[in-house]
Amino acid sequence: MKLLLLHLLIFITVFGYNQTTIAVYAPAYKGKYALLNTSEDLVSFKSKKIDKQYIDSTGYFSFNLTTEKALKTYIEIGSTSAFLYLDPNTPKYKVYFPAEETSGQKASNNSVELLFDSLPKNDLNTLILELNYRIDDFLFGDSLKMQSVILQDDSFKDSINSFKKVLIKEYGPIKKKFFHEYIKYSIAGLEQLYIGGGMINNKIYLFEMYLNNHPILYENDAYMDFFQQNFDGFFQSNIGLYDRIKHAINNFSSAEKLDEVLVNSPFLKKDSIRELATIINLYHGYYKKSFNQANIISILEQISKKTKIREHQLIIKNLFSQINLLKKGTEAPEITLITTDLDTVSISDFKGKYVYIQFFATWSQTALQELKIMEDMQSKYKKYIQFISISLDEDEDEFIKFKKEHPNYKWHFAHYKGENEILLNYDISSVPNYVLIDEEGNIEEAQAMSPAPNYPRPSIDKTFFYIKKEKEPKNNRTVGGKEN
Repeated sequence: MKLLLLHLLIFITVFGYNQTTIAVYAPAYKGKYALLNTSEDLVSFKSKKIDKQYIDSTGYFSFNLTTEKALKTYIEIGSTSAFLYLDPNTPKYKVYFPAEETSGQKASNNSVELLFDSLPKNDLNTLILELNYRIDDFLFGDSLKMQSVILQDDSFKDSINSFKKVLIKEYGPIKKKFFHEYIKYSIAGLEQLYIGGGMINNKIYLFEMYLNNHPILYENDAYMDFFQQNFDGFFQSNIGLYDRIKHAINNFSSAEKLDEVLVNSPFLKKDSIRELATIINLYHGYYKKSFNQANIISILEQISKKTKIREHQLIIKNLFSQINLLKKGTEAPEITLITTDLDTVSISDFKGKYVYIQFFATWSQTALQELKIMEDMQSKYKKYIQFISISLDEDEDEFIKFKKEHPNYKWHFAHYKGENEILLNYDISSVPNYVLIDEEGNIEEAQAMSPAPNYPRPSIDKTFFYIKKEKEPKNNRTVGGKEN
């Protein structure tokens, strides 16, 4: 019996999943690291690493993984990313990852489109790209169509119905569940544009057609986009329930009281839909002045403990990570770097001292000027503060050349080596950027003050002065005024 079970497990392991290779040519990124990521959920979009590879001197690298189902992934190299849908029926992708023309002037959020070599006709990427081109052409290919949208003419609704028939004829024979769901909720997004029959009537129609009595598709981006658009701002826009919603949050801090209010909405009768819509609106409400932030955190914790839906627990966990990202007193994300002196240093190596991290690039004149000020600060405060400068230059050779030209900068310098995780963990979108970490390795200040004053913010020098003053031995004096 044990042998039979072992063979069954081997069969499931080998044959239950499909092997997929993503062969990538990225000549503009030689010597950097590439990440293959996905989103843990499609509400928080917290990044989850699948694989990491070094790009060799030829510019080639590949990811090898097993796939059970369709999955949207992102190839990320430094500050630049491109998305790729993994189709379990496509064993190998061959792609070209182009350089981003503006990536040299941005620290993150650069995007490019992959160029595919011999992509199968029925691959998910082929189908979704083609569908999106069709939708763009439907909306923008005819000026009269846009006019009918603006005027909310009934002809637009007729056009959508005709477009549906075209898509059914074209894609009906294709046996890909993820793709058909993607089509369905892309069309739902189009139908949201038409409110000719009245906003409430259209909302009821969309809810009954696409949400009520339908499963929640947590892993389909078209579905989740539609769901969030449908319930976006529900707390604030629901005039009949808003005061009661606000009261349940601000006065009771109770998930149960809030649920008693929301269940009165005809769109929130179903438990799973109501709970997901509640989570999303609580998160958005956290950043609104009208709601008590501590109470929103408490209610989300109550939902997380009570819910039986695993996806909702994960979403709440990830939303908490976003809310607490780089908050004062939270543990600083670890960074391990190889310096220009070929030493390996980590943030955790410097516990017992404050750490001041500068994210910079040699093309930033502001950063270069502030490095000159940091030289003086380092000489004054190095006993109590560890200075680290991390280069985000796309071309590492530019950084190496710069450092050789400035041997007078005596603190730790390192290149980030295209480690996109560093940018994500420290929420770096521009340079220069500064972070101050306390003696225990916790965030003292993210988006910390810079070496130079930047009105209305003063220089970080004042903070360093008080750190030094607190740490310096205090002189004790006798009654006569003489030092002991």
